Amino acid sequence: MLSTMTAEFALSGPTLLIDNGSRLTAAVLALPETDFSCWPRAELSPDSPLEASRHFLKESALPRPELTLICGMRAAGSEADGKQRRAERILRWKNFLHETEGRPKDFLQNRLRGWEVDPLLTQAGEIFGPCLGTDSGMAAVLAAMSLDPLRERSWNEGVTVVWAGDRHMQAFMIYQERLLGLYEQHSDISREDFLKDLEEMRLNWLPDEQVRAAGGHGCICGDFPAEAEGFRPTWILGPRREELKGCGRIVSPCGNDRFDRAFGLLFGLSLRNSA
Repeated sequence: MLSTMTAEFALSGPTLLIDNGSRLTAAVLALPETDFSCWPRAELSPDSPLEASRHFLKESALPRPELTLICGMRAAGSEADGKQRRAERILRWKNFLHETEGRPKDFLQNRLRGWEVDPLLTQAGEIFGPCLGTDSGMAAVLAAMSLDPLRERSWNEGVTVVWAGDRHMQAFMIYQERLLGLYEQHSDISREDFLKDLEEMRLNWLPDEQVRAAGGHGCICGDFPAEAEGFRPTWILGPRREELKGCGRIVSPCGNDRFDRAFGLLFGLSLRNSA
């Protein structure tokens, strides 16, 4: 898939991809006229991702990026205000889906005020120059949307994308290439409880408060169209995807789950450019 994508991207210059939403920061330098398998990449410290990325480029004698794409969802603040932050995050999601109509071409932006990634987005612009960013959840959706069979299936019925991450379990409801709803919980949720929540999501009535009461961020559902038919086809991505074996298609869009969201950023750039 990505060998075709790189031709479509027609990169004008080196493009730095940074995913700071997991246990480690994934960094990739996408190079024009170079097969994606040869792109330099590294897993770096999540605590200072931009400095670590700059060091990675310098130590590897790599060129300065002409564009940087970044995603993240690490929240600042104490555990005491975590419940409020989780509620605010779901409200941001609701507003964002309303503003963009859930269209992935709008997921990459110059600023995402209020989102966890926004401070990194600003700093990355100061360090590397031109920069676009998005939330790690949106990057997971973009990674999944890079799969042709998923996009095609979404025009016939709703599909579910699951990101099984080191820190979060997320589910995204996609219909006709639009994100209509989502679910966010922490990765320590049991498989049984996650699948139960997912079933209730598909029935269109999982209460947001119920997810937060169980320690999660929350969910958005309730207005799914009947034509989506329950979002049964399921694609499962992320470093812990094997734990959900038997629950859907286990996939890795770029062949390495640690870098899938980074490559999702590049797919998002192609959508933005074509739009």
